[in-house]
Formats: sequence, structure tokens, C-alpha cells
Amino acid sequence: MKLRVPGKFRKAGHGLLSLWLAFHVFCVFIAPASMPPSSPVLSGARELVLPYLQALFLNHGYHFFAPDPGASTLIAWSIPRESDVPVRGRFPDPAICPRLLYHRYFMLAENIDSFPDEMQDQVYMAIARHFADRHQAREITLSRILHHPSSISRVLAGGRLTDPGTFTEEPLETYWFGTPEQSAAAAGF
Repeated sequence: MKLRVPGKFRKAGHGLLSLWLAFHVFCVFIAPASMPPSSPVLSGARELVLPYLQALFLNHGYHFFAPDPGASTLIAWSIPRESDVPVRGRFPDPAICPRLLYHRYFMLAENIDSFPDEMQDQVYMAIARHFADRHQAREITLSRILHHPSSISRVLAGGRLTDPGTFTEEPLETYWFGTPEQSAAAAGF
């Protein structure tokens, strides 16, 4: 048995589908176009469609690629060695392959401050434990590195994206692992 839809309902259905499709395309374009700095008109349009963008998860990650994305976050670690040069590294390490894995780690470092305040210490502790275990270390120091994007004028003047002046480092904490007695002795208690 075939269901027959009268012509006027079919036309109304096509009209509603066309309106929804136009609205959806508008929302897809307004999400990145309204990222700051943007005009008040674009910002206002974004506010109108924000519930729709959030419901369909269309409002993600645009600020990272926007005209003024801000600084990137990296985690640096340092492991002291007796009578030797400390072992140092960054998370994520640019040598990580495949590149998709690097980007996943990068997004973890980039969003590390988005964890609730009561979990921040646990997140940093987990990162410290990971690298300490990897290098069989009992002591490790973490730092947060902010990598500020180079300006166009700096690049045109011969600057590189990796110039040391684009990085700022903020020490976080030193962690000790091992038995409680070893940790207390290392901490000076």
C-alpha cells in the first residue's frame, strides 16, 4: 500500500525543508565568521543561532583558527640526573607520529586548564607520573609554556614562528615519586 500525500502538503514540506536547509547553511557560516574580532552584526547573529549550534555541536574549535587565536599551551618537563645534564622535553613533542596523535596530544595540552579546579592537581600529577615512569625518574618538574603567535610584521622582518621571544614559561610544580620516605626525603621533610 502506497501512501499518497496531497500536492499542497508536499509543497509545504519542500518549503519547510528548504527553509531549514537555508537556516542550517547560515548557521554553519556564521559560527566561524562571528569569532572575535568581528562586527556587532555578526556577533548578534551568532547569539541568535547559538542554541542550534550547540545542539548540533557545530560551535567547536573556530577560535583556534580565527584571525586572533591567542597563545597555544604546551607542557614542559625536566628530570634531573646526578652528575649529568637534565632530561628535558615538551608535551606534545613535535616528533610524534602519526600527526593525528600529535594533534590529539596538542588539544589535551591546549585544554588542560578546562578541567575543574579540584581536578587540576590530579591532571598535572598524571602527566608528571607518565613522563617520570617513561624515564624511570623519581623527581620531575613541570612548566606551562605559552607559545604566542608571531605577528605578520615580525615574520615579514625575517622572524620565525619558533623564535624564542614567542614563548613564555611558567613553572608549575616539582613532583616526587617512589616510597613515601623517598618522596619526603627528596622534598626536604
